[in-house]
Amino acid sequence: MVATASNELRILWAPIDGTSQEAFFDDDTPNAALLFCGGWGSGKTMTLWGKALKLSATNNPLPLIWVVPTYDHVLKTLLPKLEEIEPDSGEPWFLQPDQYHYHETQHEFTWIGGGPIWFKSAADAEDAKRIAGPNVAGALVDEPALISQRAWRNTTARVRHPNAVLRQTCAAGTADDLSWMQDYFFDPERPARYRRYDMSTTENRELLDKNPEYLAEIQENATEAEIQAFVHGKGVVLEGQPAYPQFNDTVHWLESVPINPHAPLWLACDFNVAPMEWVLCQKAMGPHGPELHVVDGLSMPVATIDTACDKLLEKYPTWPPGMVVYGDATGRARHVKSHRSNYDIIKDRLAVIGPITVKVPLANPPVSQRLSAVNRLLKNANGVTRLWIRKWSPFRICPTRSLVRSLQRSLMKPGTDEEWKPAGETITHASSALGYCAALEFPFQKPVAAVGRARVERWNP
Repeated sequence: MVATASNELRILWAPIDGTSQEAFFDDDTPNAALLFCGGWGSGKTMTLWGKALKLSATNNPLPLIWVVPTYDHVLKTLLPKLEEIEPDSGEPWFLQPDQYHYHETQHEFTWIGGGPIWFKSAADAEDAKRIAGPNVAGALVDEPALISQRAWRNTTARVRHPNAVLRQTCAAGTADDLSWMQDYFFDPERPARYRRYDMSTTENRELLDKNPEYLAEIQENATEAEIQAFVHGKGVVLEGQPAYPQFNDTVHWLESVPINPHAPLWLACDFNVAPMEWVLCQKAMGPHGPELHVVDGLSMPVATIDTACDKLLEKYPTWPPGMVVYGDATGRARHVKSHRSNYDIIKDRLAVIGPITVKVPLANPPVSQRLSAVNRLLKNANGVTRLWIRKWSPFRICPTRSLVRSLQRSLMKPGTDEEWKPAGETITHASSALGYCAALEFPFQKPVAAVGRARVERWNP
């Protein structure tokens, strides 16, 4: 029910009880950014309309903005949903045609229950720039994966009207492309004001009661990854297969991973200049055999070998058990000017810490072996995990965070057993460093069949 100047406006639509629709609609956290992440048929557009009218009525007469991929989206998707008919009563779920007006030229929506809603397109970079402007009380974003991060930033920056009763930015869409949304809504350590509500199509009882074949129709032409995104509303990457499908941050990234002061540190290096990624590990014994514990890391946006060594020495001025150095075999090459390799520099610079051993082969193991070694440690075919990553507080600047993001986001190049590394990419370096160490210390070992000794006796008839 929405109060108007003369009486109350009755809206038939309501979120489905006990679902993420309801939780998203009811969330009144001030200054929050909310994402309703649902599968096809989970009611995303209807739920976003419900939230939009609620924010508009709550903040009446202040304006809202609603960002869409293109203006056609308003006419072809949003307005038809606004007038969709409730089948039992024959009335619109939301508004009668005479209760609202949409100005197609100015892209302005007005209605009898609240303030205006200004639609803004985010079709290209110029449109994203134009989103900046006057203060508003709230914002809506439809299909955020289809707009740019700049458009999102400009949108949220406008939600700052001082007289707003409830300032929020609310988005709804499928999770088929995490892209820039990862940091905001899918990162386990995201700020508290970023809230995500996942809903599976299977939870939309009203849809499936009327169209029980809907799910079967989707499954006929979808991969398992697409089912996770388009039915279950899960955040999966569809543009390529994950390089580390066994990784799960809630399982492998733990505060309880110890550092053993009596064991050597294993330093695994990737020598990309921007960023420079070094990973620090230790070997430990676990219930299922030797384990690899990632205990620390260095992630430097721009660095040289010397500046990286400086950083490491700040953290570990001494380590009596010493260090074992692993990494990219190309770092063995001597530089023309200095006649010293990367590993020569590391060994000399870190000698003050303790004994330094360089354990780098003449050539890198194949990428497939490095990926396989890490994935086997994450979880083998028996469901056993032997790779754990230490989580440091505060989590937002945790030194192993770069490795976690690398394990989450690295992809395989389609049709190959190589990682996808387009020009300028920066996400694979930390996991590559770990792979050099894992492949050398935890290689695949073919079981050796037990060989018995035959017993020969003379036969006496």
